[in-house]
Amino acid sequence: MKWKYLTAVLAFVPALAAAASLEVSFVDPKSFRDFSVSGMSEERSQPVFERELQRNLAPRIERFLGDRTLVLEFTDIDMAGDIQPWRNRHNQDIRYVEHIYPPRLEFNFTVKDADGNVILEGSENLRDMSFMYRVRSPRASDTFFYETELLRDWVRRDLARKLEDEGA
Repeated sequence: MKWKYLTAVLAFVPALAAAASLEVSFVDPKSFRDFSVSGMSEERSQPVFERELQRNLAPRIERFLGDRTLVLEFTDIDMAGDIQPWRNRHNQDIRYVEHIYPPRLEFNFTVKDADGNVILEGSENLRDMSFMYRVRSPRASDTFFYETELLRDWVRRDLARKLEDEGA
């Protein structure tokens, strides 16, 4: 009986090892244009952003990367919307999302193979001027909904094409 369970568990080990991974880091987040969630500091906003990327972006990259690793090093983040304390004196950390405040992401990226060899690297400066026209999903309450959607589009369109061009 024990061997049945052990065999079943070992059958999933190669599948787990072959999954793509996502690594996220930040370069001087205090200098980011707008990276504050509900009045929290940039340092306290980082884990929220990382958690949402792991939940929403990591499953998408598995399709394109296989057993490779995507490393994202953010150099600037400007969240969609703007905090305007003068609009509401009782809740001064409310983010007003309007079309004139699009999400912007600046980052360096590296794609590594299973052995840690660099396959592709570069830098990106993304902005989504049409972010207000996105269909909202059930996870639209995510704090970084627009930013993760911008990255998902980049992975699907740009990163997949770059990997194809490199023959990786």
